[in-house]
Amino acid sequence: MSKVGFRRRRDQASLLLLFTLFALLPLTVAFGHRGVAPWLLLASIPAYLRGDYWLKVFGAVFDHMDPRVPFFAAYLSIMVFCFWIFLSGFWSPRSMPSLGLWVLGPVLVGGSVVWFAANVNRVWAWRIAVAYAAAIIFGMGVLTFEGISGGALRAILPPEDPDRSRDIIALGRGVTALAPALFAAGIIAAAVWNRWAALAVICLGVAAAFFNDVTANAVALAVGLVVAIIAFKAPRMTVRTLSVLALAALFLAPLAAFIPVDAVFAFGEGWAPASSLHRLAIWQAAAERVPEGLPFGFGADYARVWKETAPLINVPGVAAPMSVIPNHPHNLYLQIWLELGLVGVLAFGGFLYWGAVAFARANLEKPVIAAAAGAFAAILVSTMVETSLWQVWRFAAMGLAAMGVGLAHSLHMNWSRVQ
Repeated sequence: MSKVGFRRRRDQASLLLLFTLFALLPLTVAFGHRGVAPWLLLASIPAYLRGDYWLKVFGAVFDHMDPRVPFFAAYLSIMVFCFWIFLSGFWSPRSMPSLGLWVLGPVLVGGSVVWFAANVNRVWAWRIAVAYAAAIIFGMGVLTFEGISGGALRAILPPEDPDRSRDIIALGRGVTALAPALFAAGIIAAAVWNRWAALAVICLGVAAAFFNDVTANAVALAVGLVVAIIAFKAPRMTVRTLSVLALAALFLAPLAAFIPVDAVFAFGEGWAPASSLHRLAIWQAAAERVPEGLPFGFGADYARVWKETAPLINVPGVAAPMSVIPNHPHNLYLQIWLELGLVGVLAFGGFLYWGAVAFARANLEKPVIAAAAGAFAAILVSTMVETSLWQVWRFAAMGLAAMGVGLAHSLHMNWSRVQ
């Protein structure tokens, strides 16, 4: 077979694979949100089959090995972060150095998917972007139906869950998996159809969040929408502000030790959600424990071990006492401080800073910046209230959103009608 014939077959297979994956995405988030991780892995295959991916991406990294180059500095920072997770596994009570791969995997896979989405040709840009937007729309549609019907589709499949609590929680996490991608889907819908289509996409996402009753999803979408609108008017200021907020959330996370939990419990009793009150206690307990583990941290996944001996607290609105620390602190930045110490904080902070600088210098189109800003804002909310380092599907969801931003960029670059 000639090189031209091989490339044609490769491209046909890649396009078929992506269309199949987009068709399966709505069912993936409805029946198993953790499936977003293998979904993203399969979506990375077309990039890995292309020689120019290896040449351009790794060439861009290793041909410019200068810490002053933002892209390389961001890459180096996240590699140090993942390596530090690996090292911390040797002194962690869990003794799991392999946890470093749980972060490294989504980073590498997500990067390949973003590169592929941002570098497709004119025809592929249109086809894949439309398929992506359709997948997000149908995914939110299925989740809305499931929320209204009480999980009718999930009830068809085993195992049986008499009180349906696990089903409802899983549906809420399905919305979490798609929420950041909603903004890129909206920008694509506006480019391919019109602004009303974009509004319909956002409204569908809001409906899915509302009917599946996860407050964090509703807040994330609301914040993301406001930030995306602001980014249309002031893209540079929005990117700069978001990066400052993310860095502040990371470096100031230990200040949660000063939360007046008892006073808040007394004030919120009878009207504040019990889950929100419990989170405040979790954050305070985790932040108070941080200084004991500095400078290196207690090790990867320490919180899961700490849970076994942690004290119980009485949370207003909950009949039985609850642990002061669950499997993780429900705050990504506090978890980094607690388990990875100052080294982990500095490495992750470097990734956030240099990643923001690289993004700002990319000179992207306003709608693309708006999609990225909205997604990042929604992710920032999620990282503050529920994300754990060891939930691979959440990082895969970030990769899915970034893929949409890459496709929105390709669409605007290749089709003059959406400029």
